[in-house]
Amino acid sequence: MKKPNAIEVDVNDLGFLDNENDRTGSFVRPVETAIMLKEIYWIEFELSRMTMGWMSAAAEWERKGELVRMAYLHTDHMKHLRERINELPGPALSDRSWIPEEVSSVFSSVVLAPAFLEFAATYRIFVRKLYEKYDRVVEKLDPILEAPTLDKWRMIEMDRAPLTTWMANEIRFAYVDDSEGRARFDNWCRFVKRMWDGLDGGSAKETFVWPEMPDVQPAGPVPVVPAHDPDYPHVDLTKYKSAMFDPASPTYDSVKHMVFINASEMSASESLTYLYYGIQKMPMDFYHDIARHTWDEIRHSQMGVRRLKQMGYDTRDFSWHPSTALTPDNLERTFPEFYSSLTMVMEPCSFIKKRKSIEAFKQFGDYLSSLQSEYDIADERLHVNFGKKWGAKLFEQLNDFVTANSVAEKAKQLHLRKMGYTEEEINAVLSSFPEFCGFATLDLTYDRY
Repeated sequence: MKKPNAIEVDVNDLGFLDNENDRTGSFVRPVETAIMLKEIYWIEFELSRMTMGWMSAAAEWERKGELVRMAYLHTDHMKHLRERINELPGPALSDRSWIPEEVSSVFSSVVLAPAFLEFAATYRIFVRKLYEKYDRVVEKLDPILEAPTLDKWRMIEMDRAPLTTWMANEIRFAYVDDSEGRARFDNWCRFVKRMWDGLDGGSAKETFVWPEMPDVQPAGPVPVVPAHDPDYPHVDLTKYKSAMFDPASPTYDSVKHMVFINASEMSASESLTYLYYGIQKMPMDFYHDIARHTWDEIRHSQMGVRRLKQMGYDTRDFSWHPSTALTPDNLERTFPEFYSSLTMVMEPCSFIKKRKSIEAFKQFGDYLSSLQSEYDIADERLHVNFGKKWGAKLFEQLNDFVTANSVAEKAKQLHLRKMGYTEEEINAVLSSFPEFCGFATLDLTYDRY
């Protein structure tokens, strides 16, 4: 009996799906969806970088928090988009993927706004145009064939209102009593709108002419000196290593100092924004993790300030630690040293006093402060893992430490040197985690409220 011919099927032969030139009339093929989503993906990333980069140029404490939240939401959109893009045929997004030149060149110009109001208008123009672009894509998609893409879209659509209406009234009445300022503002907005036109397909037309950059002095992003809210006066660093060591603090000699320490985490968040904006071409998961970390630090500051105000304090009753800014002379060393010190020294060492604070607050009947410390520890467990994951990779860019363990050790040494300890003292405590944390951090008075 003759055996039937074997049929072999190569399930990985999807080349026909990847062919971008194979048209299907007005219907959208899977590869075309992937291409449209990738265009949007990089705009989302640049908007997250824009808002993170301008956080330190915002003077008001509340505005700083809003900008980090917005940046985090954009990275959340990126996760939804990336998941769908990588399900579709066509070039997938990999760890080596980076912002296309035609996108980065536009954003590198419009981000250089001359003042915060012009930046806010730039962001609003671009984010509204982005959602219009989403709408055009969604209108083209088959509701059954592209249901997985539309499911992702529903999650992104939820953030439309808070993002597109941010600072709407301030923008509407910008420089209302300053004719010169209003003229500059209007000229900048015309420039920004024209730059979007070029980004969104206009530059492909033979008649398109790129606008000339207005002659302005940029106020951001990542200014050399971060803008400072006067309601949060800085500590005198010539007297104290940190604001938490200032005995003039009204919570200094009590467990309530834990709440102030939470409130002061705005400085860590602000320094992380320099890291987010300044480090280039890391794997995209790095930016997702840093965005989450930065947003968590904002939340900690918000919960601390809220609790201090509930207790009857004013933020001007305290001195606050200034942020570490990016400058050309400290760029390469500050970033990896700051990040590894934060995630491998300050945050894990803080677990000791936070655990003690949880029980102490309960003893005084302050259950909200106790709960805050619980959430703080839950968040910072994530951050320590982020440090193990990315600290070494940041140092690798400098041909330096190549393992997480070596980064942790070096971070401890750097931290203690900055606090003024001798090499003999450092070597004596590095092998003992509790003893090291005693050197590196301030303990609290747990039996006094």
